[in-house]
This record gives sequence, structure tokens and C-alpha cells, in this order.
Amino acid sequence: MNGAITWVIAIIVLLFHVWACRRSPKFWYLGGILPLLWIGALVFLFFNGKINFAEDWKMIVFPALIFILFWIEGQQAAKKKEMAKMKAKDIQK
Repeated sequence: MNGAITWVIAIIVLLFHVWACRRSPKFWYLGGILPLLWIGALVFLFFNGKINFAEDWKMIVFPALIFILFWIEGQQAAKKKEMAKMKAKDIQK
């Protein structure tokens, strides 16, 4: 696959993940879609002998950490936004 196409796909996936992580707290599972897909792809590749953990640990660990940290940060931001809305409603009453 062309390197430019790979970068475009990676940026689109990252933007989707950031968007999904910042959804309302009641949709907390949306941000978990990408980390689960990533882990599933890694398991599939590992059992098919395409990756070796000892050699490819950076490719495995860093994207997983990025996805999970974005998910946590997005949930905290969504909760903060939800609390601000609730406080605004209380002030208006």
C-alpha cells in the first residue's frame, strides 16, 4: 500500500477515535471500539505469525496506549462538559 494512503487512513482513524471518545458519557463504549479492534488485529496477526512481540513491541504498545489515553481523556472532557450543562440549567432555574 502506498505510504500516503496509509497516512491518510491513520489520520482518519485517529480523528474518528477522538470524535468517538468525546461523546456523551452515556455513550462511553464508542471510544472503546478502536482499542478493541486494535487488540483484535494484534491477536490475529500474532497467531498467524506476522508479528513477534519481542521485535515489534513498539508497534504493539504505543498505539494501544495512545488509543486508551485518548479514550480516558475524552471521557473526562465529556463528563466535564455534561457537568457544565447541568450547572447552567441549575443557575437558570
